[in-house]
Amino acid sequence: MSGMKAIDLFPYWGDNRALIIEAAGAFRDEDLDVRPAPDFRSIGDVLRHLITTEEYWWHGGIQGEPYARWRAADWDRLGDHEKDARRRQRFPTVRSILEGLSVAHAPVERFLAELDAADLCEKRRSTWAQDNTLRWMLWHLVEHDQHHRGQLYTRIRMLGREPARIWPRPQVMAETPAAGWVNGEATVADVVPFWGQVNGRLREAVAEFTDDDLRFAPFPGHPTIHDLVLHLIIEEDFVIRRHLGGQKGMARHGIQEEFWQIPVSRLSQEVGAGFKTVGSLLAALDAVHAETRRIVAGLSVGDLARTLETPAGPETVHHALWYAREHTVHHRAQLFLCLRMLGRTPPVI
Repeated sequence: MSGMKAIDLFPYWGDNRALIIEAAGAFRDEDLDVRPAPDFRSIGDVLRHLITTEEYWWHGGIQGEPYARWRAADWDRLGDHEKDARRRQRFPTVRSILEGLSVAHAPVERFLAELDAADLCEKRRSTWAQDNTLRWMLWHLVEHDQHHRGQLYTRIRMLGREPARIWPRPQVMAETPAAGWVNGEATVADVVPFWGQVNGRLREAVAEFTDDDLRFAPFPGHPTIHDLVLHLIIEEDFVIRRHLGGQKGMARHGIQEEFWQIPVSRLSQEVGAGFKTVGSLLAALDAVHAETRRIVAGLSVGDLARTLETPAGPETVHHALWYAREHTVHHRAQLFLCLRMLGRTPPVI
């Protein structure tokens, strides 16, 4: 990968960030204190957390800088509520949050543009004495953005508003730097790394629910847990098996072609009878993930720039893979929120 820069392996991160900026920019200052329940993060807390987490991993993780250079001297002595208060002081308004999001991400983006892709394998020691590869740290930040965007979207809907859709995104779907790659410069695993771990934590989360929990919705009018899990299964089947793999008809796991057209909030009502229990949902999830692994294992770097025709326009294989992983993280985050609202503890990511 000597001719490639690291940023070539993160071509859709900028668009993911644009969705966060778009969502944040639509808030009023008084919206920042809205929270799903008294002990949950408010909208402002989620956005501030995105800023300070990127600062944390940039300064302490990627750069390994001493705490004294980038953190208040008394930070370790503060309690959680005092730390939250400090963050609110730094970013009290929507405008200050938007600026903070931009300033925190700028050095990471410059770093990606300058770093050779081959150097993503380099391990670095963090300020807190952890060793991780640059690839892991950067993908952790991508996933962190997608995770908290999913929970932010739930809070937006609590306000009775509709956030921007995460698909289709025609401004990026048909583009990929992979058009100029050759086999040996990169692998498909470089494009969607750690996908197995993402799905593993999703499975753990779904297994935490009881059959009675499936009827739970975080607030009236929002999709239930049953709806969300079915949506995750059906969407991955649509994007990978049908769309990318070119398969038609009903899959072995019982997902039919027309299921993807049903609105999320009606899935349990219209197709849930075929997947009544947590056990049946886990079986379908396992089958979909197994088919995804089989299809993705058969792809080469040369396939990444291939264009797929979708109901919303052309999409590269590269974007389809990124989106499928991103979609799982986005809705997995909403299932994590449901677990917390039910008094459970989600898996550690």
